[in-house]
Amino acid sequence: MARPKPKLSLFDAVNISLGSIIGAGIFVILGAAAAAAGPALIVSVLIAAAVSLLTGLSAAELSRMYPRSGGVYIFAHEALSRFSGFLVGWIWLFSNIVAGATVAVGFGHYLTFFFPGLPSAVGAALMVAAVVMINLLGAKESSRLNNVLVLFKIAILLFFSGAAFLHFHGANFRPLMPFGFRGVWAGAATIFFAYAGFARVAIVADEIEDPRKNVPRATLMSILISTVIYILVAVSAVGGAGYLVLAKSGSPLADAISAMGLGFGARLVALGGLAAAGTVALASILGISRLAQVMARDGELPGFFAFLDRKTGAPRNAILLGGAATLLLAFSADLPHIAYISSFSLLLYYAAMNLSGLKVFKGRIRFVTAFGLLSCLVLMVSLPKLSWIVGAAVLAAGAVYYRFVAKHSKPA
Repeated sequence: MARPKPKLSLFDAVNISLGSIIGAGIFVILGAAAAAAGPALIVSVLIAAAVSLLTGLSAAELSRMYPRSGGVYIFAHEALSRFSGFLVGWIWLFSNIVAGATVAVGFGHYLTFFFPGLPSAVGAALMVAAVVMINLLGAKESSRLNNVLVLFKIAILLFFSGAAFLHFHGANFRPLMPFGFRGVWAGAATIFFAYAGFARVAIVADEIEDPRKNVPRATLMSILISTVIYILVAVSAVGGAGYLVLAKSGSPLADAISAMGLGFGARLVALGGLAAAGTVALASILGISRLAQVMARDGELPGFFAFLDRKTGAPRNAILLGGAATLLLAFSADLPHIAYISSFSLLLYYAAMNLSGLKVFKGRIRFVTAFGLLSCLVLMVSLPKLSWIVGAAVLAAGAVYYRFVAKHSKPA
């Protein structure tokens, strides 16, 4: 079965991860995290960052050891077992479909800033259709657009932070933890969704130049860059508008800057929200299609997912079906519920990543990996029961599929 050619540089690789990270979490999910944690949102951001860094170190080392496309699916496949690898890949595909649906809903919310009468569902459909078409052009072409959008949305977030600090009120942080430590942990579990894309670059390792070096570098660089930006935004948003404004909104940053009396800034931030949702959706469809292609190549998904377009090298069938599944979910669930479900799925496969590391690592890195595993499990406990029920159902469906289909198949 044909493999894609490496066309992406370290700069492209970093922006694939940043495009996945800096998106729905900061422009959309920040409101749900503020509702859980209150003014202690900044503490939730730091906890989520620490969990991400611990797991990111494991991801970087595993990427160095297994420098080929598939990411956590390959890590678990090699370090644990074929069945474990399949289940991890299965839950990864599900979580990224949910993540794509989340940002599609967020895109629809932000689009209403410019077209108030437009139903948010229409905006979600337009975004999914657009990112599917762009992904069909190939990895290099979609990466060029992603690079531009990533730089644009970072500039918007820096503008927001600067404007919000001009309206900063220390009283907005009192009381700091109105919902106690439980609220802080729930906020961290929610905001972890905003860091979820740091390991996505490993999914497309075959398309990155010198993946043994560049995939680990891109993973860690993206976590550090996004953490600095998230801290700035969280402090300035709460200090400038108060957590209640954020908690009640589906487009929290735009509403926060509106509450400060900056109408032009609200439209600019809404534009940044559209760009952010677009980059996350681009990366989600990219990741879904590439992992589906790898799993099909290994015989664990139907063979038509492995088909590569001769002209673009893109897995056309996987892109189209991934887009269809994303759009279907975006129409069938509300934002908080799909965000919680996505966070649970993300934490589950990152826990599997750390477990894979424990199996193959030696020396001090094992301690980092153990803490990474523990932190993922602690955050999972903080999520609502619905996310556990859906997660268990998805795992059960995957186990049944493996038992009766994938287990008996052969690599393409």
